Formats: sequence, C-alpha cells, structure tokens
Amino acid sequence: MAGRAESVDVAAWMETKDGKTPATIVSVAHLDDDERMLVLGVLLDEVLGWVRTLSGTSHLRALVVFDEVYGYLPPHPASPPTKKPLVSLMKQARAYGVGVVLATQNPMDLDYRALSNAGTWCLGRLSTDADRERVLDGLGEHTKKSLLAKTLTKLKPRWFVMRDAKGSATSLLYPRHAISYLRGPMTQAEIRRVRGAT
Repeated sequence: MAGRAESVDVAAWMETKDGKTPATIVSVAHLDDDERMLVLGVLLDEVLGWVRTLSGTSHLRALVVFDEVYGYLPPHPASPPTKKPLVSLMKQARAYGVGVVLATQNPMDLDYRALSNAGTWCLGRLSTDADRERVLDGLGEHTKKSLLAKTLTKLKPRWFVMRDAKGSATSLLYPRHAISYLRGPMTQAEIRRVRGAT
C-alpha cells in the first residue's frame, strides 16, 4: 500500500503465507550515504535480534543477501553501524539456520577477519594483482605460486572459483546463462510489481 511503512518485524517477514517462501526486499537507493548506513545498521541489528530468538538447527531457515557490501564491512579500524551486526551474523547465524551471502566487486575494501567466517567463497575474475592478493590472504593462501593463485590469474569472464573456506574443496563453475542484464537497481515501482507477483 503506497504511503504506508512496513514495521521492522523480522519474525513477521519470515512467516510463510499460502505455502509461498517469503522474500523481503529492502531498498535504500533513495537514501543518502549516511542515511543508508544508519537504516541498514538498525535493520541488521533487528535481524540479529530475531536470529538469537531461534533454536539451533542444521537446516536452512533463512538467507540474508547483501548485494554490494562495499563500505558496510570495511577493514579495521573503520566501524560503521553495519559492521558489528554483520560480523555477528557471519559468526553466529549459521548455528540457528540462517545463512549470509555477501557480494562485492571491491575485495580490497572488506574486513577479511570478518570474512574468515564465510563457509564458501565464490570468486569471479579479479582485475588487479592487489585484489587477487587480498583474496588469497583472506583464504590463507600466502603464496603466489599456489594452484588457486594461478587459477585466479587465468580466470575468464563468467567463470568462478568455488572454494570451501577450510580449503578442502575447490572447483570451477561456469554458468550457462547470466540472469542479470546489468541494468542497475530496481525502482520502488518495480519492487512493488515483483512483490505483487509472488
């Protein structure tokens, strides 16, 4: 309903209606940078609070997807309002059946101590040596001569290296079809239309 704000009730967002899996999209495209940081910090705190009300499980209950995390999980010593709840979710949420997916095109600008909690890394083509070195450091690969380092250097467009963070499994992935037209963020009207179709 236009003009009506939704409550920040994460438990209500997760309720299944008519047998459909719920999806909640939060767009902050209309806010300036400081407002985005504040709103997303509050939202992530609410998600973390909800997670801590759950019982432990090994089954996936929910998935938090944060597209373009650049600036929201920066290296030490920076600590925006989004960093603490994101780090806590990455450390603790899996025990409650909540997964966290973070995506960025700027690996140099992420806190790799926080990302050491990631169970799986999906690495696309990295255009600079500095980006490749930062990713290798995050994965505990301290040599440029490792198989992973050589693979990242030669990775073609639309190929990905899938890596278990424990180092026990590495594989290549080539999706047959790209599902993004690289058109940019959705408008509020487009989000409402998608929500109406689900």
